[in-house]
Amino acid sequence: EIGRGGMSVVYRAHRLDVDFEQIAAVKLLGMAALGSEGSARFDQERRILARLRHPHIAALIDGGFADDGTPFLAMALVEGRTLTQHCESQRLDWNQRVNLLLQICDAVAHAHRNLMVHRDLKPGNIMVTPEGVPMLLDFGIAKLLDDDRDETRTGMRALTPGYAAPEQEAGGTITTATDVYSLGVILRELCERCGQVPHDLRNIIAMALREDPARRYPDARSLGEDLQRLLANRA
Repeated sequence: EIGRGGMSVVYRAHRLDVDFEQIAAVKLLGMAALGSEGSARFDQERRILARLRHPHIAALIDGGFADDGTPFLAMALVEGRTLTQHCESQRLDWNQRVNLLLQICDAVAHAHRNLMVHRDLKPGNIMVTPEGVPMLLDFGIAKLLDDDRDETRTGMRALTPGYAAPEQEAGGTITTATDVYSLGVILRELCERCGQVPHDLRNIIAMALREDPARRYPDARSLGEDLQRLLANRA
């Protein structure tokens, strides 16, 4: 066992077939957490997750139901440190921290183009490999555990206080701007730890964290474009 949450348990798994070996992270989900539509919705979301192929998203390897009916997802196991741990241990400056988050913005933008919203972005869901490559974990898991159509599951929304957008905390409509807010919180935390932060970067963070989702960056692509302009010393 390598991780545990309120609705899931994660194991380090070793797959040994005749032809190849593979190490993966296997997440077991509680059936009760999937709501009234259960297995049908799980199968649908699993097919959507399988289409997310990006160099900064931990890939879905397999998924299905165990013999006892427990739904599971097998994903690429990412070794390394969390984003915050990596930045602190390497004593990265604000440019380097922004560059790491820019790569995650590109991953989130890829998912947004595929009509997927992460819903639970936080430093603990972003690992940096020993080679310095940031990887986003658990894409789609929050959606599996949080279906707006199931009104019987009030209070079971999958979110992390402090990183969730105001509309998410209030049980409102989830959009791509919801992920933008979470990215803004992560960016603010990373930059607060490294001393001097340029004024333009503070403005970018402020726009990502606006209370009204209509006044934020509409999606991760737009946020990423402004971060790119900042790093390139463009207006």
